[in-house]
Amino acid sequence: MKKKLLFLALVSSSFISAQIGINTSKPLGTLHIDGAKDNAASATPEQISNDLIITNTGFIGAGVSNPTVKLDMRSAGLQNAVGLGSTNMTASAAGAGAVRYEPTQAKFQVSDGSVWEAAIILPTKAVVVARLTSPVSIGYNSDVNITGWDEVRDLSNSFDPTTGIFTAPRAGVYTFLMTYNFVSGSVANSSEVTSQFYSPSAGSILARSYKTFARANEDAQVGGSAAITVNLSADQTVRPQLNQNITGSGPRALRANADWTHSDAGFNNLTIIEN
Repeated sequence: MKKKLLFLALVSSSFISAQIGINTSKPLGTLHIDGAKDNAASATPEQISNDLIITNTGFIGAGVSNPTVKLDMRSAGLQNAVGLGSTNMTASAAGAGAVRYEPTQAKFQVSDGSVWEAAIILPTKAVVVARLTSPVSIGYNSDVNITGWDEVRDLSNSFDPTTGIFTAPRAGVYTFLMTYNFVSGSVANSSEVTSQFYSPSAGSILARSYKTFARANEDAQVGGSAAITVNLSADQTVRPQLNQNITGSGPRALRANADWTHSDAGFNNLTIIEN
């Protein structure tokens, strides 16, 4: 009987100090379960993705061979979702940091130790500020894309300053404000400038505004602004355009913001704000 007890004690001791592998002969942790029994001698991340590994630090990797947090599920597989249920425990009983799913509100809630607070994650909203530092020629009676912007700010990386195209990061309401100023020169009688916002993805003009000039053939500074607020779908694109016939026949350039020594400089700007 004493021999049997000694044998069991030795076996128990060996199990405690050894790595245990289930469905695998090459465990990568204190406990390693190969769910699909598909690990090769040197398992790939895809083969590990169906495994469960507990390291000697007590970290658990669900599909991860080297978990870096208590529970790490960032595997090479596509089934990395976490399922949380509801509970009728009070926030105090659950303790600060506990998380539950609240089905009536369809929201996750986090306990602060006293109450269950809704876990709200707000995206970084789009804010674009750009200006023209090179002149852009606006042809006569033609819709011209305003390109070559100098990007001052773009919090959501949604604006391409080279093309002047803004891509909505998500469905929502967006406000566009464009100010423009042409190089001073003769202005034809009964002429106008059209400023508009065109959506390449929708193939349509979202909004346009007109500025007319009734006095004949006088030199003048011609400028204006256009502002719109529109609903955009996710990934819908928008770009600013101008159309002019103020010259009577030929093109006219927008004055570059970089020409700070000129009194007409600094007015060609674009601002986009996600509301």
